[in-house]
Amino acid sequence: MQSSDSNSREREPVLKAVWLLLGVSLNTLELFIPRIPFLPWLKPGLANSITIIWIIKFGMTDALLYTLLRVWISSFYFGFSLVTMGLALSGGLLSTAAMGIAWRLLGGRRLLGTVGVGTIGAVMHNAGQLIAVYFLLTRNNALFYQLPFMGIAALVFGGFVGIITPLLWRILVIDSPPSPARPAPATVQIDSAAAPAPIGAILAILAGAASLVAMSDMRLLGGIAAAVTLIAFFSRGRTVSTLLYPLRFWVIFLFIGFIYLFFSYGTRIPFLPFVTREGAAATAAQFLRLWTWLQAGLLLQALHCHRLLFVVLKRLFPHHAETLLAGLLALEYFPDVISFVKGRKIRSEIDWRRPLEGLVLFINRVQAHVLRVDRGGGGGRDGAPLKG
Repeated sequence: MQSSDSNSREREPVLKAVWLLLGVSLNTLELFIPRIPFLPWLKPGLANSITIIWIIKFGMTDALLYTLLRVWISSFYFGFSLVTMGLALSGGLLSTAAMGIAWRLLGGRRLLGTVGVGTIGAVMHNAGQLIAVYFLLTRNNALFYQLPFMGIAALVFGGFVGIITPLLWRILVIDSPPSPARPAPATVQIDSAAAPAPIGAILAILAGAASLVAMSDMRLLGGIAAAVTLIAFFSRGRTVSTLLYPLRFWVIFLFIGFIYLFFSYGTRIPFLPFVTREGAAATAAQFLRLWTWLQAGLLLQALHCHRLLFVVLKRLFPHHAETLLAGLLALEYFPDVISFVKGRKIRSEIDWRRPLEGLVLFINRVQAHVLRVDRGGGGGRDGAPLKG
């Protein structure tokens, strides 16, 4: 007969996998919210509610690992991109660290509630993303015109996240975590049958992508963009979708063009009011950098970069095997859960005119689906339920 400690160790990865899937499901839900063209990264940040609960339950260090796993899973399912992953990590990690520190210093002493923690998280998330946008996409001081909008958004969305956190705490399976469908291994290991990731090639691509920041010669940038595009084309099945893959991120291109073309000083171009030659040149150069980074993301996918990332996480968090195992479990069940979230059934059941009630119902439905509580629940790739 297993001891209670043994049962707890086996159940904890399943509980964490459920929360990971809920966090990614909330990220997916935000994809249905129309984006503002000149504030393309602005979103409610609903997954921060799960982060706050994770901080309270497991601590800040484990919550940082949760954030890394959530971004890792989302990035490789929705289309890996060095740019979007960089923005997500910069905002997510800074936000999680800030909320963790705030809760440890003030929350545990009842000097700060979840609304305050959520607001701090939203402010730091926006700040982290704005810094990343400045260094990755557009080194133009006009970018900071967004500060008032992002500050107001942080107060509104952060406050809302703080309000819903206690409600989600009540409906999440916390005190009686589900039993695993199969025993959890003592240590987390990558599938031994899978070929190891080519570390040298991955590091070379990452180093080359980073070096683009210091390049300004248009011919060199154009040549690199063309070369990377051709390599990605021939290594990814020679499809038109591979050639045009960067156009999926047209909102970011639009934002870069808006900032550089209309907010750059220099020689005006005749018949093009407010546009300068220097702004046009900076726009073209940044377009080429962004195009190359996006195509490089496809190459990293083809080289199974996610395996290397997981190995790095194991080294960085050697004492968090349960959370790492939860990441593998969540990755296995993720496609089925996302299909459920994107389906018409769940969206037709929820009245989003009452967002608070709708969000609680959404979390209930997704959690029930993951645990196979309701009849419409799904399983993993082999059809097995997550709950034993």
